[in-house]
This record gives sequence, structure tokens and C-alpha cells, in this order.
Amino acid sequence: MTVDAFSLAVLHGSLIAIARDMKIMTMRTAYTQLWKEQGDLSCCLMNEDGEIIAQDPNGFPIHVTTMPLQLQGTIDAIGLDSLRPGDVLATNDPFIGGTHLPDVLIARPVFLEDELYAFACNRGHWADIGGMGPGSYSPATTDIHQEGIFIPPVKLFRAGHPDPGVFEMIMSNIRNRSTGLGDLRAQYASCETAQRRLHALASRYGLGTLREAMTEIITRSEWMTRARIAEFPDGTYRARDCLDGDGQSSRQTWIDVRIDIRGSDMVVDLTGSSEQSAGGMNCSHSAAASAVHYAIKSISDPENPPNAGSYRPVIVRTRPGTLVDARKPASMVGFGDVCYRVLDATMTALAGAVGDRAIASGSGSTGTAVIAGRRPREDGGGSFTTLELSSGAYGARAVRDGMNAIRYGPGNAGHIPIEADEMENPLFFEAYEIVPDTGGAGRFRGGNGFVRAFRVEADGARLCLCADRHETQPPGLCGGRPGAVARYVLDPGSERERVLGSKTPYLDLAPGTLVHLQSAGGGGYGNPGDRDPVRVAQDLKDGYITGRRAREDYGRSADPEE
Repeated sequence: MTVDAFSLAVLHGSLIAIARDMKIMTMRTAYTQLWKEQGDLSCCLMNEDGEIIAQDPNGFPIHVTTMPLQLQGTIDAIGLDSLRPGDVLATNDPFIGGTHLPDVLIARPVFLEDELYAFACNRGHWADIGGMGPGSYSPATTDIHQEGIFIPPVKLFRAGHPDPGVFEMIMSNIRNRSTGLGDLRAQYASCETAQRRLHALASRYGLGTLREAMTEIITRSEWMTRARIAEFPDGTYRARDCLDGDGQSSRQTWIDVRIDIRGSDMVVDLTGSSEQSAGGMNCSHSAAASAVHYAIKSISDPENPPNAGSYRPVIVRTRPGTLVDARKPASMVGFGDVCYRVLDATMTALAGAVGDRAIASGSGSTGTAVIAGRRPREDGGGSFTTLELSSGAYGARAVRDGMNAIRYGPGNAGHIPIEADEMENPLFFEAYEIVPDTGGAGRFRGGNGFVRAFRVEADGARLCLCADRHETQPPGLCGGRPGAVARYVLDPGSERERVLGSKTPYLDLAPGTLVHLQSAGGGGYGNPGDRDPVRVAQDLKDGYITGRRAREDYGRSADPEE
């Protein structure tokens, strides 16, 4: 290595800071709540070979680790030799390494004196990309083209000049032109900023030193990950988990995970998973691999910043035509729920190798609910669309209870503050709270889920659900009990009460309808009989469990003072 240790540390930290600031800039200039409140976007820097050098610390693992394949597919389609300074590339094609159509990748090749040395990449979930209904989310989809506009690899900008035909083609196919254009500009601005910051580093340290540092960053990360994997016992480990239907059928589909560990190499085989579904519960190879990589990174080497080197020791095998490697034109609108199940099954399989480092299954779903319609005239009129993510509980682990009411795993978006939601949308919230008894019992308790309940104060509003875990409970580990299932209800407790499945196509809502979205809970860890009585008493005091569950699960009094 020719880069001194001090310079390497400064350059590594600077590259991560650039990726972090890309996301912050996008969130602060975005139009949609999905970005400015929930942060449903990710940014990273790659070298000229399309390998991740640095990613924003708050980015989605499911976004970032799929970007290299999609970028490489884009370059293959456009041609590396055709790239020029000032070009900006775009695509949302899931079949070349993407996720689903609402996730749009923007990539800027970064040149210095006509020499390509990096890519600045920003992928964000657009609030609407066209398709069957507002929000571009429906479990009724059976074909990728029903999801919205399919953007092949294209140049949005050529040598610094926008291509008006490409812009018009995209914007003419989405429902809210101003929001879409504003968000696209936010993505572009973040990549422009990244280029300036990279040029500043190259100017200060020299392009040769910067490129050597990029190579060393990847190499060191691979070494560290391999050292951790080598600590795991060699062997073969397996697990299975299922999805509750695909939107077309209630038949369960299965994720089958086989993990072979030999020294510092790991092969994760998903080829035994179910055939691709007729509905939208499918994902690409890259998306499934991202969930596997997330599980292994979180167990093996979570402290070190992730990059391409973190993922090199792990090979993920899939079989084309399965729900983890779907063939075109399969719908992938619900890819996130498939990835959650890949994560859960991978973590369960790894428990046999890593013991107390493993974590029980969490709530296991994006919990996506789309509510759309028109605002009342007194509120200015016009259409509105909001995506509520009712996903939130971690499973327990060997030394700690699962976290309550928080999105987990490879799609770790935030929740919209109810004040911001009510300001932008004709919703009135009646509840946003942790639900007791939803976490699985164990020596350590699974995290409790939460409920968001609101009235829709608009005419002609519609709702659709694209989620999971309304039938199958998130399993516990090592004797821990499963978490509670998700629950989706309209007008609960009234004569109009209607319980919905987790995959409900667009349906009409009467004005004033109360929508009750409750996430699943996390699985417990260990025998409930081994739980510390002091923890049980504290759970009762905090309202995390009820007296009934204290007696049934832990044999404790309902009186928290006893």
C-alpha cells in the first residue's frame, strides 16, 4: 500500500461523508413525504468498475447493495465508451439488478480531465411511477408493466444538457408531475454535489492517491469480513419461511435457505424456493442477495462501514423463475416483503452457526398502505397520495429484548410524524402507539408492534394494502415464542367493521372511515420461563405486556408491584 494510514482514514471518512450528504441534500430538497420524512432513498459512491466504495450510513441495505448490478446493467446497455463528462444515467429496470419500478436509479459518471474514476448514485422510491393506481402499489398486479412506466437504461443528461424527450416521456406517465420533477431534480442535485466534493478530494490528494485509497478500502473490508466468517463453524445450515399469498392466491409460497460455510467463504443457496408467483410477491436476484448480505453483515462485522469488500466473501445462488429470481414480465411490486422473508430465513439458518449473535424474526413486512383521493375544497382541493408503512418491531436476541415500534431490516424507512401527515393529507389520527402483547415471549421478549389509526376526511378516497404477516406469525428462536400477526381493519368495533387481508387491491373508502393499521410483533428468544422476574414486572409497569400475558407466558402476578 502506498497510501499512508492517516490519509487513508481521512479519505475513507470523507467518502462516507459525501454519500451521507447526498442523502441529506435529497431529503431537504425533496417534494414527497416518502423522502423528506421517511427517507426512502439511498446514496453511494462507486469506483469506475461499479463497485461500492462508500454508502450513506442511513441508506437502505436493500437499495444500496443492489445498485452495483443495476449500474453495471445500465452501462452494458448504454456502452462504457459512450459516457462523457456531464452525462447522467437513469433506469428502474428490476431485471438488470433493480428492485421494483418505483425505485429509480440516477447515476452520474465522474470524470477528471476526461478520465472516468467514479460514479455518484442515488436511488429513491418515487411516490408515483404510473401504473394501475395512485402510489403505483397494488397486489393485483400480475405483470411488471402494470406497475408503471418501465424506464430502460437512458441518458437523462448528455454532456451536461438535459434530454427533453426523455424527461417528457417519464413525466407524462406519472400522476403528479410537479412532485416527480422536483424529486428528480433533488436526486440530480445530490449527484452534482458529490462530483464537486470528489473533485476537491482528487485535487487535494491527487487522483492516483484517491484511486489507491478506494482499492485499499475494499480490500480491507473483505479481509475483516472474512476474518469474522472464519470464526463460524464449518457446516451446512438450513431454514424455511413463508409468505401469506401473492395477491392472486392465498396459497403460501416458501423461501428455502441453505448456507454452506467453509473457512472464510460462504455460499447461500436459495434455489429451493417456490416458483415465481402470479401476483406481485416476487423479487430479482440482486434484491434477494441484498437481504442475504444484510443478514450476514449485521452478524459478522456490523461495526465497520459496508462497501463492496463486505459482500465479496458471500456468494448467493438463485434459480431463474423462482420468487427470488423472477423472470420478466413478473410483477415485483411486493419485492420488499419477499426480501424480508429472505432475511428472516437467512438469520434463522445462521443461528445454527453463530448462536447468540442471531436475532429472531421481526415484523417481517413493509406494511405498505396507499391512501389516495381528493382533498376537501376548503383545504384547497387537489389530489393527494400518501404511503403509510405499518412495519415495526425487531425480534429478540440472546442478550436483549427486541425494539418496539420501529422499522427494521433491509428496508429501514422511518415513519411519517403524524403532525406532518395531517398537514399534507386529509387524515385525522386517533392512535399512534405501541400495542402490548404483540412481541413474542421469551427469556428476552420480541419487540411489540404498533398501530397507526386515522380517519380519512375526503370524498372518493381509496386504499390498497401490499404487505404480509397477517396469517403467519414471526417465529422466535431457541424456544422463544412467535410474535403476533399484523392486523388491518376498517372501522374497528363498529357495525361497519371490515378486516382486510395484507394484500388488498384498491377499494373505496367512505368519508370518515377509520383505518386501523397494526404491524406484526417480533419473535422472542429463549425459554419464557427463564425470563428475569424483574423484567416481567418492568414490562407490566411500562404497558408492554398485560396481566394476562404475564400469567400465561411467565407465570407472574398481574400486579407489577408483586
